[in-house]
Amino acid sequence: MQEFSDFKCPYVDKKEIWKIAEEFREQYWPEGTLPIDIEKIVEQKLRLNIEPKRGLLSDQDIDAYLRIDMTGIVVDERCFMDERFANRLRFSYAHEIGHLLLHKDIYAQLPVHTPEDWMRFVLEVSDAEYGHFEYQANEFAGRFLVPKHKLAIEIEEILKKLKQNGLLHLVSQNHDAVLSRISPALCKPFGVSAQVIEIRVQRENLWPPA
Repeated sequence: MQEFSDFKCPYVDKKEIWKIAEEFREQYWPEGTLPIDIEKIVEQKLRLNIEPKRGLLSDQDIDAYLRIDMTGIVVDERCFMDERFANRLRFSYAHEIGHLLLHKDIYAQLPVHTPEDWMRFVLEVSDAEYGHFEYQANEFAGRFLVPKHKLAIEIEEILKKLKQNGLLHLVSQNHDAVLSRISPALCKPFGVSAQVIEIRVQRENLWPPA
């Protein structure tokens, strides 16, 4: 049995990940509408199977994983059947596409066939290497689902509303607190969580506004 403890995640520059995400969106979602219909992309454009499975390790924060043969994405049945998890699954699908594009060669070498295999990989790989591995897929998913230029437009609209209500000064006083309050509204057009939006606005240097 292969030792996962020796795993090393190849370095990929953040800007390169963004470029890959932008090119992928242009090719597979030229409609440009929001939120992106990620299931349509997965099933109809990438021809990947979405495989709901009962008992996936969602209690271990694994609600989806890319099959080792890269023919489909296995997803926790409970999440798949519950509309409350729609945004979470949208990001999970995009995350797995990120692995597909960024880590295809890695997956070809990993003996991962079941959720238990995947959990063994997660537990045995060093925290630093697993962190790099997941960061890259997360960065792809975030940039793919939340186009920077459209996020900038949404922020500008909210700033206008704050100004109209005499609240714009609060941004300079405590921009983190304001971001926390506006992120639930910012995230809605993109179909992602408030947490994802807070990461994006900071990662894209859109907050605090100039």
